[in-house]
Order: sequence, then structure tokens, then C-alpha cells
Amino acid sequence: MAQVKQVPVLIVGSGPVGLGLAADLGWRGVPAMVVEQNDEWTRSPRIMLVSVRTMEFCRRLGTADAVKNWGFPQDFPLDSVFVTSLTGWEIARSHSPSMGQVRPGEFSPEHQAHCPQTWFDPIWQRHAQSFPTNTIRYRHKLEDLRQHASGVTATIRNLDTDAVETVEAGYVVGCDGVTSTVRDLLGIRMRGTELIDYSLSVEFRTKDLASLHDKGNAGRYAFLKPEGTWATCMAVDGKELWRVLYYGDEDVEKIDVPKLLRTIVGRDFDFTIDAAKPWARRALVADRFQDGRVFLAGDSGHTHPPNGGFGMNTGMADAMDLGWKLAAVHQGWAPEALLDSYDVERRPIAHRAVDEAMKDFARLKKGTANPGIDQPGQEGDRARKLLGDKLSQEFAGVRGWNRQGMHLGYVYDPSPINVDDGTPKPADDTFGYEPNSRPGARAPHAWLSEGKSTLDLFGRGFVLLCFGAEAPGLVEAAKKVGLPLDVHRIDDLEIAKLYARRLVLVRPDGHVAWRGDAAPGDAAAVIDRIRGAGLRAAARVAA
Repeated sequence: MAQVKQVPVLIVGSGPVGLGLAADLGWRGVPAMVVEQNDEWTRSPRIMLVSVRTMEFCRRLGTADAVKNWGFPQDFPLDSVFVTSLTGWEIARSHSPSMGQVRPGEFSPEHQAHCPQTWFDPIWQRHAQSFPTNTIRYRHKLEDLRQHASGVTATIRNLDTDAVETVEAGYVVGCDGVTSTVRDLLGIRMRGTELIDYSLSVEFRTKDLASLHDKGNAGRYAFLKPEGTWATCMAVDGKELWRVLYYGDEDVEKIDVPKLLRTIVGRDFDFTIDAAKPWARRALVADRFQDGRVFLAGDSGHTHPPNGGFGMNTGMADAMDLGWKLAAVHQGWAPEALLDSYDVERRPIAHRAVDEAMKDFARLKKGTANPGIDQPGQEGDRARKLLGDKLSQEFAGVRGWNRQGMHLGYVYDPSPINVDDGTPKPADDTFGYEPNSRPGARAPHAWLSEGKSTLDLFGRGFVLLCFGAEAPGLVEAAKKVGLPLDVHRIDDLEIAKLYARRLVLVRPDGHVAWRGDAAPGDAAAVIDRIRGAGLRAAARVAA
């Protein structure tokens, strides 16, 4: 007879999104179980870029210092360099500060970081396991799930003992990747571009790559031929481990990997190959992110080309949107209807990220074509300068791999749990970012004191920021329904100007829910709206 376990939230998949969600739920006091069919560490350094927004989540949950200081050399240059080969011509260079030089920017108390998944995942695993309410089980596979009125019955198999147990969960979240078992069991389709190309990832080690060429160390080298970019090479540990991505238009499984490495360097050298893995580049989004009590987050709901570094970072934002909502329902101060807002808010953001990743892929590959760049002499020099000037402009600053508009500028509009104030939705700048306190936008960062940001006020519950006005009705209405609400009075004209209204109500995920210059006429209606007790969003509820 199968053993029966009960848990409020069952998370399937232990990548960064699943572990991030478990950590967020643990931080909020909600018990969760994570099941992962693979071994504890079957990771590769797939993700590299941890976005500024993800670093803000790390700051909130207490992992930011570990992500910044995992062992990457603080003085290692993180420039992006466009070359024909490491011993060939340099076409362009986009400068980025090293980890030791990076400082909080104008718009955030944090900055993007370099932390490959080999190190990023263990940081989140340790943090998720630090909460006694969390259980993480590796080598356990989800085989079936059945929804009913009060929960979800999941069948889990221990792959080492072959024992089967039943887990009765209030909710299930599929964080199990592009081949998601959860999504397949729900019958949810992925739509978009099934196949862009077949690519090859190669992880190799060499003692001192910089000694083999004159380009200096860099975070990323992009290799160009007349048809455009055909491969990139990225620093993994800043010491000896590197990762090559080969953009293939042929059978990548037949690629001569040692020859590929010698080609990008432009000479023979000593190296060892850790892994060479072919994979398919896709651009897909699920038809829906919710089916009754079951949700999709991360790659199970949207899979992106890695260009731009949007995949994991979009998935972490999924987890942070869903985490506080699951906690609100579990803790009893919000109805289940609050959960319907997850699909409404996050699916458009996933489409946005996939679209931009596709544009970045085109920029990096097709946008770098020039027939003369590999030619010697004056004609070749002119071709290289023409392309170099274009690339220097196209990939400088936020137009390169620091897309603050993508990571900070998304707005939840429409949303059933925000109160529209009638102002126009700002233009979606996917490169630059302008702070905005409009409902649905991320509440702006400003320094309250040395080391303390307005963002540090947000997370546990709702926050009412008061800039010379009061709203006792909101406080009383929140108290009546048990909605957690902290009030912070800020006497700073510059911050008041930044927030643009005298009263701003911020959600636990740091997005604005309501704003005004005076207390709302019907405070109870506002509180009901932001906790999901207003008009219900359209979402499929399993039969």
C-alpha cells in the first residue's frame, strides 16, 4: 500500500525556479515538498547571468552575498569581445565592470551578477533546505496527478527503491523544465517555434586561455565569420573552465569538438573536455500557466533561446509572483481566486521574454553578417571597422547584456488584483528603464539611509507608503480581513517625487497595487480587489 503524505504545496523540479519558490514559501512559513527525478547534482553551467531583478529577489531572501561571492575572481574582466578567432581580428568590444567593480545602479540596490548554475543551484538548495518546513527529495519522479475539490493527489515513485507513495497536496507547481511531466499530465500545449536550430554546448578546461592570444580575458567572446556569429565562448569560473555555444545548421552530434575548440582559439592548445551536449533551440509558451490547483513556472511554461539571459530570470519572477499568492491563500487572508491572477500576470511577461530572446538571437547571429571581415588588407580593415562601429553601438551598456528595461520595466497590466488609476500604460522600453509607480509596475528603488532601499520594505506583506497623507480606512479594512499591511511614512521630497503620489500601496512581490493622493472612498473595495476578492479573473478550473 502506498504511503500517504500531506503537504500544502508540492513542487516538481529542483532547478533554480523550483528551489527559489521553495525558499520563498519557506521564508513565508508555508510547508512545501520538492521532488526531483535526477540526482542531487546533475548540473552544468547553463545559466550565467543573474539579472538585476533576480538579485533583488536574492537580496530579499538572503542569498545575494552568496551569489556575488561564490568564488569568481573579483577582478576578472566581463567584457564582450567580437572576434574572428582569439588569434584573429578583434571586431568590437563592449565593456562591462568586473564583479569587484560593480556597484548598485541608479535604479536598484543590486546589480546583475555572474553566477553559473553549477554554483547558483547549490546556493538555493542550501537556502531552501534551511527552512524546517521544506522537504527536498531527489531521485523521486512524479508519475501521476489527479485534481479534486480540496487538493491534488500526486503519485511519486522513488527511483532507487521503486517504492510508490501518494502525496496529497493543496497545490502543485511544475518547475520541471521544457519536457515537463506536470504539463504533459495536464494536457497543456506549448506554442511557438518548435525548432530554431540545433546547437552544441561544450564545457572545456585549459590552464591559461589568455596566454594563447592577445585579446585578454573576457566574460564572453563572440566568433564571427562573413555570415555572422557562429559561436560564443564564455568564462565559467574565471580560472580554467569555459563554455562554448556552437550555433549549428547541421547535425551537431557529428561535430569534431576538439577541432571546434582549436578553430575558435585559432591554434592548437592543451585542453580537456568536460561535456559536449547537443540541444534544440526553441521559443515556446504554454497555452496556460494554471489548471485548477496546478501551476507551471519557469521552463515548463516558457522556453527561450538563451540569448539575453531571460530564461531563468523570467522563471524566478514567476516563482516570486506565485509564492506570495500561495502563502496568502494558505494563511487564510485571501481567497483561492487570488491564484487566478498568476496566469493573467505572468503569461504576457513570458511572451515578452521569448520575443526579446528571439530578437537578441537575430541581433547576435544575422545582425553581425559582413562578407569582408575575414579578408586581409584595406578592404578587410574597412569591413571590420564598419561592422565594429555597428556592434559597439548595438551592444553597449543596456543594449548589450544588461537589459534593465527587460528585467525592471515589465508592468502587470491588465491585472485583476491591481487598481487601475486611469493613467496610460508606459511605453515598453526593453532596453532602458524609467521608474514608475503606476499600478502593476515594480515599485521604484530609492535609498532611505545608507544601505537601506525602499525595496527592503517590501516582501512579507503589503506596504502602504505615505508621503504626507494618511489612509486609516485602508489600514482598518486590511485589519478586518487579516491582510498583513505595514505603514511607512517617508519624509523625503525626492522619494515623494519619484513615487508621484502621496499614497502608494505595494504588494508583497514589490509591485504597486494602488496609488492616490488621498485615501480611497471605498477602502474595503480596494483591499478586496488586491487580495483577489473582487471580480474573478478568467482561468481554467479543473473539473
